[in-house]
Amino acid sequence: MRDAVSANPHKETRLWWFPSVEVLIFIIVFLLSLLVMPNLVNSDGDLGRHITVGEVLLDTHTILRQDIFSHTMLGEDLILHEWLSDVIFALIHRAAGLNGIAWMTAIVIASATVLLVAGLKFLKVRTFTRLLAGFAAFAAGTIHWHTRPHIFTTFIFTGFVLALIYFYQTQRWKVLLPLPFVMILWANLHGAFVSGLVLVGLFLIGLLLEKRFPAALQMGILLVVLILASWINPYGPKMLTHSFGYLRLDYLVDFTDEYNSPNFHDAISWPFAGLILLSFVMGWRSKRFLGWTPLVAISFWTASALYSARNIPLYGQLTVTFLACEADQMVAALSPRLDAYLTRTDTIGRRAWGWMWAALFAGLLIWLEASGGYIDYAGLGNNFNPSYFPVEAIDTLEESGLPEGNMFNEFGWGGYLLLRLWPERLVFIDGQTDFYGEDLTRLHEQTINAQGDWQSVLDNYQVQWVILPPNRGLGPWLDQSSEWKLSYRDDTASVWVRR
Repeated sequence: MRDAVSANPHKETRLWWFPSVEVLIFIIVFLLSLLVMPNLVNSDGDLGRHITVGEVLLDTHTILRQDIFSHTMLGEDLILHEWLSDVIFALIHRAAGLNGIAWMTAIVIASATVLLVAGLKFLKVRTFTRLLAGFAAFAAGTIHWHTRPHIFTTFIFTGFVLALIYFYQTQRWKVLLPLPFVMILWANLHGAFVSGLVLVGLFLIGLLLEKRFPAALQMGILLVVLILASWINPYGPKMLTHSFGYLRLDYLVDFTDEYNSPNFHDAISWPFAGLILLSFVMGWRSKRFLGWTPLVAISFWTASALYSARNIPLYGQLTVTFLACEADQMVAALSPRLDAYLTRTDTIGRRAWGWMWAALFAGLLIWLEASGGYIDYAGLGNNFNPSYFPVEAIDTLEESGLPEGNMFNEFGWGGYLLLRLWPERLVFIDGQTDFYGEDLTRLHEQTINAQGDWQSVLDNYQVQWVILPPNRGLGPWLDQSSEWKLSYRDDTASVWVRR
């Protein structure tokens, strides 16, 4: 792996108007994100919850510690492990609606790729290799694109990867100093801050196996400091134990699609599969001994990504960084002519800047959408799609009068219903399975499929109305029951009220 060295002491003339690789990457990823953004907005039901929670925090200026959103868990202890992200989502939604959420998501996704490419420049990887690495990481990460707080984790995780690899190559410990402060921010943005602790732990293990004990001691100290830094949040150490504890709940992990293994019959998983194959090929063709640290880190994140698709973006950022550093070394041995060409083009690549083009391009697309235009490929706009969410059903019910009392709702609609109906109506359940727990989630799943004594469940929770997709197993039973009356039905949602 090419050692990171100090910057060239000879100052080169900056090509201010010539777009750099980072600029090209930002423009392409930002555009592609907006092209598919309606899919990201509607691919997950939690966006509405994040906005609603953020609105409550902004209005009350307090951090919630008990649930106020559901009638099933009302008053129970609550840990908002994404509270700061919720505030950010709510602020942007207040300013620019769902368009604002879309623009922020596209900017953060693009910035994570740009950070990777810029960090490789800092690690002395040449321009063309950095360009390929950026596209590889971007392609692998598309499997878990959503308008949700985990986008912040991908960005911060990339920064951790670059800092740790730079320390691994140079032993310059000062690069680690910002990480505890970043961890404080991360622990308040998203529960996956634990991935940063795991990453540092893997580097610690690798350094110990390589018998680099002074560096391992510094990494161990960093790990302890990061753990203490993660406690600086409204819930203290509970945030850390809560985030790790959820992974032990097998039923909830299996119940959540993004925690399941990737489906390699789906084309969106192929870039991930390609990265795995590339890792094997480069490991086989490499003439040098691969250190324990990259081997431990890549092996662990490969296994994690195979186990859970939500880990694939993090796997991509880590693996691509290591592979890009290794590829630059392999080119010299395989093809001296290509190596010389990459060195010549790198001279221009390092001098290029051109960020005004990225700002102008992003500003133009944002202006078009803000003016009512559509950027996405289907021309749908950044809205909740009535084909996925009960938009028309809620519109109709609000006009005619919402049913009184407790509701029983579709799991994936919980966040949307909170956005539309809270605080007038409380949900039965929403996507925060770590809060609702295995028992209630399992009970909901059985009831919605008309398994077991579903009527007793609705009676025990004093449910007065039900809103579900027409294809749910409970629907035909409610149609036949003398205790329930169909109040509304369209292709997306059906509503029954208790007689």
